[in-house]
Amino acid sequence: MEQAVFLFPAKDEIPDSVIVASKDFKSAVRLCIEVSGLERKQVAAALDLQDPHLSRMLADSNGSDERHFPLNKIEALMDICGNTIPVRWLALKRGYGLHRLKTALEVENEQLKAELQEREKEMATMMKLVKEIRS
Repeated sequence: MEQAVFLFPAKDEIPDSVIVASKDFKSAVRLCIEVSGLERKQVAAALDLQDPHLSRMLADSNGSDERHFPLNKIEALMDICGNTIPVRWLALKRGYGLHRLKTALEVENEQLKAELQEREKEMATMMKLVKEIRS
């Protein structure tokens, strides 16, 4: 069965204080889904899970049915929901903060901007020199 993929624009940044307020990993996964704007059944379908099964995984413990969200589906969940709340929750609980790494394209873009600024400075210096020589 082919997995459905939902493409949504990046969500507004959720403050760390909101994420760390989640009492456990299950709560962080629930928050991830809630802020996505998707219905739980949409997320379940995209993860190739039955909605009732996902619901039981995300429910608070009732003692007899202690289901957990499968770790191998965390990355897909974050892709579908358009946020990284579960991994940020874990990092924050362990005393770490996360930041997104720059892509190779972003690094190259920054280098080209720096080179352009340097060339513009050189050009301004040359123009100043030309004006002084003409005077």
